[in-house]
Amino acid sequence: MKRTQIWSSGGGVQSAAIAALIVSGRIAPPDLAVIVDTEREQSTTWEYMDEVITPALKTVGVTLNRVPKSLFAKVDVWGGKDGESILMPVFTNQSGQDGKLPGYCSNEWKKRVTHRWAVSQGVKSADFWIGISTDEMQRISKSTSRWTNRYVLIEQRMNRRECVDLVRSMGWPEPPRSSCWNCPNHTAHEWRDIRDNKPKDWQQAIQFDREIRLKDPHAYLHHDCVPLDQADLDERNGILFEHCDSGLCFV
Repeated sequence: MKRTQIWSSGGGVQSAAIAALIVSGRIAPPDLAVIVDTEREQSTTWEYMDEVITPALKTVGVTLNRVPKSLFAKVDVWGGKDGESILMPVFTNQSGQDGKLPGYCSNEWKKRVTHRWAVSQGVKSADFWIGISTDEMQRISKSTSRWTNRYVLIEQRMNRRECVDLVRSMGWPEPPRSSCWNCPNHTAHEWRDIRDNKPKDWQQAIQFDREIRLKDPHAYLHHDCVPLDQADLDERNGILFEHCDSGLCFV
């Protein structure tokens, strides 16, 4: 039985490169294309999608379906067996020392949403195209017999630099990094960019940061475990924790 080919776009550089491969005819178009709207995505992601990627894909008959997370996700920020555990990789000082919690948001808000959307489209089994390049091999994850991950950029032997070069060769501007405005994995540079260039996103992040402490007084978006609007965002105040390596948020 033929497996459905589904491109799962993350909205970032590597996903733009996959779009370029499709539009330029270097790879055959997928049967379906989808991007999950986490409903907290930075505004620049959608601006780039609307202005560059979506119109380009339409020229070759490909529709990039934007699927709101809330249509298929069964949990939002809080979950676990008791429904009281935060699913994001926030920072915490509950033990008396600063630490970092594991994150399940990529899995719950993106991967599972994409699979449930595929089922709603009548898909029985599929190869999901994930935008991971050759310099990110550590992000490759296991597949199941029903849902198999396919890494088309690795098949093309492309690294991130080559992805950027391909996008530029199409005459497209370099895409912004895809991530939620409330992601605890932002570097100081990324938080400054949101603060200085995306005022709506910044205010939403500040409000979100405050709201999570109404339920968990030890949870913070910034690694210093201080309110976001009071955090030192100087580059020298570097993060000591690893970024998320799920491969689902930033590609």
